[in-house]
Amino acid sequence: MIDDAPTGAGAPAAAYRGFLFSDVRGFTAFAERHGNAAAAAMVGRFLEIARAAIARHEGAELKTEGDNIHAVFPSASGAVLCGLEIVEGAAELSAREPDQKLALGVGIHAGEAIETAEGYIGRAVNIAARLCAVARPGEVLVSSTVKGITQASIPVGFIPKGKKRLKGIQDPILVYAVSRDPNARAPFELPGWLVDAGSAAAAVVALAAVVAIAGPLLFGSQVEKPSSSEAPSAPSAPSTRPVALGELSIGTYTPSQFSPPFTFTIAELGWAASRDQPGSLVLVHQDEPQGSVSFARVQQVFTDPCAGDAGSTAPTSGSVIDQLRVPKHVQVSDEKAVDVGGLKGTQVDVTIADGAQAACGGLAGAGIPVFGLGADVWQASPGERFRLVATEVGGDEVTVLMSIDWTKTHSVQELEALFGLGGSLLTTVEF
Repeated sequence: MIDDAPTGAGAPAAAYRGFLFSDVRGFTAFAERHGNAAAAAMVGRFLEIARAAIARHEGAELKTEGDNIHAVFPSASGAVLCGLEIVEGAAELSAREPDQKLALGVGIHAGEAIETAEGYIGRAVNIAARLCAVARPGEVLVSSTVKGITQASIPVGFIPKGKKRLKGIQDPILVYAVSRDPNARAPFELPGWLVDAGSAAAAVVALAAVVAIAGPLLFGSQVEKPSSSEAPSAPSAPSTRPVALGELSIGTYTPSQFSPPFTFTIAELGWAASRDQPGSLVLVHQDEPQGSVSFARVQQVFTDPCAGDAGSTAPTSGSVIDQLRVPKHVQVSDEKAVDVGGLKGTQVDVTIADGAQAACGGLAGAGIPVFGLGADVWQASPGERFRLVATEVGGDEVTVLMSIDWTKTHSVQELEALFGLGGSLLTTVEF
C-alpha cells in the first residue's frame, strides 16, 4: 500500500469514503492444528458473515486475500455499523459451534483516497488496515476521525483505547473501540499518551477532587473547634479510601473490586486510577516519566506473538515468571527476591524481542499480547522492556507490571525512573 495519494494536475480526484478491514485472529495457528480443509471452511464462514453485513450497509467489497476482507462505504457510519455486525455474527456462530470458534478483528478509518482499477489508494486505507491489525478478537477499532464523524449520527459508544503507533504511519493514532451501548465509555478519560489530552471528563474529575478536598474553604463552611476544656484527642491513623477512577490525591487507598484486597499509599500527586476490576487494577503516572503500574491476576501467558490466545499457556502451568520463559520472543533477566507488602516476591525484567512479529504478516508492528487478564489483554511493543514483580497471597499469585509509555521515545534513565516510582509505590502495599 502507498502512504499518500497522488496530487497535482492531471491526478484523479480523491473521494471521501469509509474503509473497513476485517480478518480472522489466530488463523495461521488454527490451520496448523486443524488442517487446510478446516481452515478453508473457517474462511468461508467468515466471508459469508462479512459479505452479508457489507451488503446491508451499502458497502462494496474491494478485495479478499486469505483470511481478510477489505470494503469501502459511502459513509463512515455505514462502515461502523457493518463492523459491529461482523463481530456480532462471528460471536453468534461461535456460541452455536464452540468447537469452531471464529474470532474476528475489525479496523475502520475514513478519509480521502484515489480510486484505481486495483482499488483505493491513500493514507486512509492504510490506517484502516493497521487498525485491523491491532484489534483484539471481537473488537471494532476506529480512529478519532471516525468517532468525530459518526458519534452524533448512530447510537453507538466509543471507548478510548489510547494512542497507538501503527506500522508505516508516522504519528500515533488516537483509537477507540466501538460498542452497541451508547453509554459505554471509559469512566475516566486519561490525558496524555493514553487518551485525548483535551478530555472534558478529566477536567470534571479534577474539579470534583478539588471540591472534595477544599470545599469547606471555598464555600465558607465553618468547622467547629473543640472548646478549651476538651482534651485534645490522640492523632488517628490515616483513613483508607476506596479507589475511585480518576486522579488520586495524597492518601491511602484500597481497591473497590480487585481481589485480593490490599492497601497502598499515594505519597505525591501525578497518579490516576484508570481501571479497577477483579482481575486488574491500573495506576497511571501522568507526569514524566509517563507510564503505568498494574496489579494483575494473570490467567494466561501468550506464547505466540501472532496468534493471540490461540497460543498460550494454561493458568495452572506454573508461576507467571516460569510461563514467561516459554515464548522464544520473550527474555527474562535480573531475577531477584523482593518484599511486597510483607510477603516474599520475585522481581524480573522482561524484554520483548525487536523482531518478535517478523513472521506475523499484517500484524507486524502491532501490540504484542503478553498476558490474559480475563476479558483484558495486556500488550507490549516489539523491543519493549518492562518490570514484573510476582508474589503469592493466600495461595493466589498477584503480578505487578511496570511499563513506560511506549508511544514515545524514552531514555534508559527515564525507564529506570519509572521503575523507581513503581518500586516506591510497592513499598506502601499491605495485603
